[in-house]
Amino acid sequence: MAGVIVWAAWSSAFGQTAPLTNTVTASSFTAYTVDAQSNPSLTLERGVTYVFQVNAAFHPFYIKTVFTNGLDVDEYTNGVTGNGVTDGSLTFAVPLDAPDLLYYHCGNHFPMGGTLNIINPPAPPAVKVVFVSISDTAVTMQSIGASNWTAIPEFNSNLTLSAWATVPNFTNVFANGTNTTTFNRLDPICGPNVFLRIRNQSQ
Repeated sequence: MAGVIVWAAWSSAFGQTAPLTNTVTASSFTAYTVDAQSNPSLTLERGVTYVFQVNAAFHPFYIKTVFTNGLDVDEYTNGVTGNGVTDGSLTFAVPLDAPDLLYYHCGNHFPMGGTLNIINPPAPPAVKVVFVSISDTAVTMQSIGASNWTAIPEFNSNLTLSAWATVPNFTNVFANGTNTTTFNRLDPICGPNVFLRIRNQSQ
């Protein structure tokens, strides 16, 4: 690691107000139970992928543009895989141009379902790498500006390929406003020259 260039980056995965994976079951003919709540209103972020694990026989689960029952009626399909599932997964990769309001709804029963409030993700933090130390065996990096994020070190030995990889076996400790990230030298993996960055991901 004779030549090292370091900077900070941020992740496209932001904090969610709904879990990334949601458990969906049926409660009679009037409600879906989503993560132990009856027909809850959920808030989803654009650019984030959510999975709804559905176990609701006779109650096809749809993402819709209008709160109405009916199979294959008013479906929202952009970014949705598995509309109408009764036993399995519906995946919703929320598009950046998704409308502000959508619905999840049973294809057979009118009262079953709820609203999906679609919001923009928060702005990324202003992150700075403020310290790098390289010993004979280890690398220590310190970064500031992301108290509610997890610092993940990444490396690349050829920027023309733009292929960044996560540094193996790193440790990260946050204290007094500073993330301290430590890992073994990367010479055995990438040779003497390497580009490093800290990617911050929401916790």
